[in-house]
Amino acid sequence: MVSDAVIKHIKTHTERSSDDQAAVDFLKNQLKSHGKITSDFTAVDKWPNIDGRFEFVSNPDISRRPEQNFFVQIKGTHYYEERNGKLIYQLKDLAFPAFIYGAVTLDPGILFVVTDPDERGEERVFWKYMSAEYVHSIDYNKGSCTVKFDMEDEIKNTDESIDKFCKKLEEVVEQHSFVSRLDKKEYSSQEIQNIMEECSSRITERIEQSEIYNETRDDLSRNILRLLKELCIAALLMNALSSKNEEMSVQLAWEYALLDIETKYLAYFYKGLDYIGYHTPETGQSERLMLKYYDFMWKIREMANKKFNIEILNNLEKFPLVINQLDQEYYELIAAAVESVEITHHLVNITRFYVHKKTAFYVNQERYFELTLQLAGVYATKFNRITVYTKQDISTNYSIQIAYSDSAINLWGVDSTIKVVTDWKVSIEPSCLNKISKILHYQTKISSKYREYNKLMNFLTKTGMNLLDLIDLKEINFYKVIDEIYEDANTKYFKEILQELRNRYSENSRIKGKHVVRYILLNLREELIESVEVNRYSPKSLSKELGISTSCYPFESNPYISSLPDCNSIDKSRRNALIRIGNKNDLERAFPYLKVQDETIRTGEMYFEENTLVTEEEVKLFNDSLDSWEQRQGKCLVQKEGYVYIDFYERTTLTILKRLLKLSRFSNKEYRLINQRFIKDNKDLLKDEIKEQALKNAFVKSKVLLIYGAAGTGKTTLMNYISNILENRQKLFLAKTHTALKNLMRRIDDQENSEFRSTKSFSESRQVKEYDAIFIDECSVIDNRNMEKIINKIGENTLLILAGDIHQIEAIEFGNWFYYAKNIINTKGANVELSNTWRTDNKKLISLWNEVRERKPLITEKMAIDGPFSEKIGSSLLMEDEYKDHVVLCLNYDGKFGLNNMNNYFQCANDKGKAVTWEEWTYKKGDPILFNDSKRFPALYNNLKGWIVEIEKIKEKITFVIDIDIKLTKEECRASNIEFVADVEKYTRIRFSIFKYDYNIPEDRIEEMRMKAVVPFQLAYAVSIHKAQGLEYDSVKIVIPDSNLERITHGIFYTAITRAKKKLKIYWSAETMKSVVNRFSMEGVENRSLEIIKKKLII
Repeated sequence: MVSDAVIKHIKTHTERSSDDQAAVDFLKNQLKSHGKITSDFTAVDKWPNIDGRFEFVSNPDISRRPEQNFFVQIKGTHYYEERNGKLIYQLKDLAFPAFIYGAVTLDPGILFVVTDPDERGEERVFWKYMSAEYVHSIDYNKGSCTVKFDMEDEIKNTDESIDKFCKKLEEVVEQHSFVSRLDKKEYSSQEIQNIMEECSSRITERIEQSEIYNETRDDLSRNILRLLKELCIAALLMNALSSKNEEMSVQLAWEYALLDIETKYLAYFYKGLDYIGYHTPETGQSERLMLKYYDFMWKIREMANKKFNIEILNNLEKFPLVINQLDQEYYELIAAAVESVEITHHLVNITRFYVHKKTAFYVNQERYFELTLQLAGVYATKFNRITVYTKQDISTNYSIQIAYSDSAINLWGVDSTIKVVTDWKVSIEPSCLNKISKILHYQTKISSKYREYNKLMNFLTKTGMNLLDLIDLKEINFYKVIDEIYEDANTKYFKEILQELRNRYSENSRIKGKHVVRYILLNLREELIESVEVNRYSPKSLSKELGISTSCYPFESNPYISSLPDCNSIDKSRRNALIRIGNKNDLERAFPYLKVQDETIRTGEMYFEENTLVTEEEVKLFNDSLDSWEQRQGKCLVQKEGYVYIDFYERTTLTILKRLLKLSRFSNKEYRLINQRFIKDNKDLLKDEIKEQALKNAFVKSKVLLIYGAAGTGKTTLMNYISNILENRQKLFLAKTHTALKNLMRRIDDQENSEFRSTKSFSESRQVKEYDAIFIDECSVIDNRNMEKIINKIGENTLLILAGDIHQIEAIEFGNWFYYAKNIINTKGANVELSNTWRTDNKKLISLWNEVRERKPLITEKMAIDGPFSEKIGSSLLMEDEYKDHVVLCLNYDGKFGLNNMNNYFQCANDKGKAVTWEEWTYKKGDPILFNDSKRFPALYNNLKGWIVEIEKIKEKITFVIDIDIKLTKEECRASNIEFVADVEKYTRIRFSIFKYDYNIPEDRIEEMRMKAVVPFQLAYAVSIHKAQGLEYDSVKIVIPDSNLERITHGIFYTAITRAKKKLKIYWSAETMKSVVNRFSMEGVENRSLEIIKKKLII
């Protein structure tokens, strides 16, 4: 309700001064914006208390129809002060904000203040949007208020500044257009309860009737969606009234929900429902929306019960979430284990984790969470993960520390334990905060001992906010929070940093570097900060105010179509974060590009028929939004000859293939004799006719040799033979992953004349020496961008050997060149496919591999008859394997059949020794392990197998004795900081220690301590299919539950089954097997793009 104080101000006439008239005259001339702003200003004394209006058009070149009218008040003044980067002005009459307060659903209001308006050349213009939140924050019982302007709120007399102002007006229009549609009627508490109970009754009835009429989940979802808007309105109002004991409008309740991290979901829920509006989603889309909104409904039910003692949505659990019986039984088992733990607030452990994945599940009207936690820190890897369970909704992007209790469960007769979180807190690694300071050109040395650090962490824990939420708070709330955090802190080092971040990089900022800084604050990872900092590869700064490298320019320019260094630009999961840091209008403009990109990745096709994915108008609007740099980088959508495609994708593909074609047409007849001599001298080694033929023809008519082949066909062996043919020549071996690089280093005989580097290191190097031959392994995972860089660095006289398997897991970024090269490079001796498998002599396994590889029609029959290779998921999965060298392959870490739980089950069944706990991990004698990348122990390369022999734990360290699957000398062990123990058959027995993190060590030893505190291996009873690429085992079990069905691609499945040397068993249901196998035939890459490329290459 509008108070009497507000009404009094509304009825007041604001007196105008000569300064105000001068300000109006000056502003009319200042706001010239090429047709975007049409002003109608005046300064006569009148009611209402406004100085006219202006019309705003965001893009007059497309349409001159006004998108929004703005009310304005224009004040001229000589009385102001500048303090702490702000201009402070006393508004002596509240008539204008009171008028906006009483008419918040009309046109938005802008307050302009012109300083020194009658002093030519000294005038400055500042502006303030009269948002609903701002006008509600004013105390109308007083006669005036203080208005603070950031320096970003100044409108300078330049085209650039006017354009920035217009850009901000676009955001105001977007926000106000939504807020103004919200119902301004004020509701009483009883009215809200009536609305909520009526909505609940109708939704409950729909759910009950769906069982009677046998409706599909999509039909039921469509019926419920129509009722959710009123339910959400009631929840918004209820939430606001629980803290403000007065009548409340929906408009104000919506903004009120935004201010609390616990209730933000209500604001997002309403905005999502408003976006849907009265549209009827297409078939299959309603249930997708409902799976998202189900959790919102559950939260509303919980809030209604706890805050208002209202029982609603009592049969929500009957909504078909499609959880199969196995999962439901497991969730009930977990829920009972969680409930058995007494929730006490223990001191949390020192280890920091990120919440990698959070999955909610529901049992008996209670909500629980399964969390996959990933070890935080630059010395940790993505494979250092654990699974925990809790009823607490841990909502933070930042690293956390947890307290937990073990709780017993029994699965298929195996006693096991799970970790139940009893307490947690946000705990950012202090070095992250110091590195943010460094980026802003400040020097701080914050540690976890500082009171200011702990108070900031407590605030982030209590509110669920992150630093981006904090700096985006309105000024009043921001300084209130900051004052509370630093009220009794002994130091205030980071306070200045937070103020600087808010002043320069809050939501409405237009300063260069905004997108990068805001993304860092949203995803506060030390490795992310290090990747964007100025470094030796990218020594220039994006701007003089920031220590961020110019390699971040593409992301800063348009984060929706470009990525930060070392980040995946096609990862859809990042888009929600980008929406938060970016601009909705920019996202809409980028949408055509994203549609073509997504379809390219999904289908493998590069060319799409015009007007099937995007319209000609959408293509034009997107291309017009690109700057010249983005256009040169190939970000344009090209529409030509009836097709639409991404320019960069075609350009890089053609560049790579043209170069390979050119190399394939060079004659080198001298190699005919060299090759024949090598074959003659090594006749005893050559047991594969295909390899012998490849060696015979190598480089005779081509300077390039493409080697294709399935796992175990001997691609590396052939590369070694070629290396030996080129003995005494300078050779470079490249691979993308450290695993593949280490494998080459072990398998290549001619070490003296060979260098080994990662593809990233080579592609980013500025100076490259000439090599006689360059070998590149794992070509199928090298994307087009890096391959283009690599091939442009290779000299004309260099021989090029490329090896890989196009049927295994493909490149993370766009990479199609190696697939197309197979069909385009046809010179005799330039292209070989190895087909004889040397990994196994099991003919049934080989037959199955070939059937799957070629997507032939008898996959199901060979699965059922030859093995049988398939089995239903059950207790046999946990039976002891007959082979020591065995593994379970999983697609993900979480879930009943995720690798964390699989490792837990098998470890509990291991009776070789007592369990030893170190931090959040448990180890036993006999545990199989895989090493991860380790800076501390260079010889223990990624994916090296091992088995724990002995464990000794004392207070400050744990020592492992391990048999590793490689022969190392004492000298090699000493060089890698590990202790040689003994040679044991084909293994080397080694010893090393891991130390507890010591917070009291000197500052110059912190990095060393952090490295020594990380366990360099992971348990490997079970590993992920991606991690297993390049490995082989005697016995392989693959678990594919129904919930993972959609994620099993042909490449992932083929990679998994080809890890086995002797025994293979796939655990899945008959229905899952049918769906997966059927999809293989539909996944086959079409030939449309290949034929178009051939024509463009004139083949």
